[in-house]
Amino acid sequence: MAAVNSRIRILVLAATLGLGPVVPTDAAERPLQNLAGGGVPVTVSADQMAYANRDGKLIFSGHVQVVREGQIMSSDRLEVSLDAAQAGPAGEKSTPRRDVSRMVAEGNVVFEYGDRTARAGRAEYTPATATVVLTGTPKLSDPRMQVAGEVITIDLNTQESTVQGGSFTYTEPDQGTDTAPPAGGQ
Repeated sequence: MAAVNSRIRILVLAATLGLGPVVPTDAAERPLQNLAGGGVPVTVSADQMAYANRDGKLIFSGHVQVVREGQIMSSDRLEVSLDAAQAGPAGEKSTPRRDVSRMVAEGNVVFEYGDRTARAGRAEYTPATATVVLTGTPKLSDPRMQVAGEVITIDLNTQESTVQGGSFTYTEPDQGTDTAPPAGGQ
């Protein structure tokens, strides 16, 4: 594995690794596109990055932060697993593309999306199902509720959460608001 030190923005590397097209934003930063599917630009920053082409893994460590369309995830370490290289459209000259199959964040994981914040020791994101599975004393909160459990699974498509082996705290809305409690343990 080749390591890159200092505070980095993993960006121009996208074209080299075949992770999909890069979309320039300014001269200093070019976010990865399609890192986690959906054609949405993703920016990853970390103190160090290592890439193992043969294993199809990117490993980020130290102050890792992933930013994607209103979602921010930070952790001590992030391992990104890539699928086997796929060739571009027939007849076009292009770098083979490798899509993300899984992302595993470990150590002081904080995941913010909308008005919700999740904290855990470990988070595993699977782009194919758009789910995040939190373990290691996970907690999920928003302005009106807090859940904790052994395992919390978040479906990013439906915004539904499932808690296994845990507790749930719900705060009644202020008088005059007409909001029902979340369904399904959200």
